[in-house]
Amino acid sequence: MPITSLNHYMIVSKDLERSKDFYCQVLGMEVADRPDFGFRGYWLKSGQDVCVHLASQDPDENRDRYLLKKHPNGTTGSGSIDHIAFLAKDPEAVQRTIKNHNLQFDFRSLPDAKLFQIFLKDPDDVTIELNFFGEVIDETEWRNRL
Repeated sequence: MPITSLNHYMIVSKDLERSKDFYCQVLGMEVADRPDFGFRGYWLKSGQDVCVHLASQDPDENRDRYLLKKHPNGTTGSGSIDHIAFLAKDPEAVQRTIKNHNLQFDFRSLPDAKLFQIFLKDPDDVTIELNFFGEVIDETEWRNRL
């Protein structure tokens, strides 16, 4: 059975509303219709595709039965996941949005690959990588605009 694409990833969030707001306000996703799974959560979409599922970290017997994993209070970081990468466009607009939300971020330019990248953390300490293919940006000039 060949894998054809990534369907979604799920974050078990310490603060469900804060995480939803981050993905919607900072990354521009929208809340999508979600079936009633018997536990609190959100489906978030980019364009027409749902790609992020959020669930509350609060104890929930129904969620834990289906997801087969307990998420105790005090869980930190993203476990064995290092980062989640998205394709993005308009790095200047993204930079303004990140700055407007007072978020820390890092970036790098790989001119030979025609790739610019921005890295930031979501509210649950998951690293988000934004890839801007076809962008050649001078790092010194970019840094001077910060």
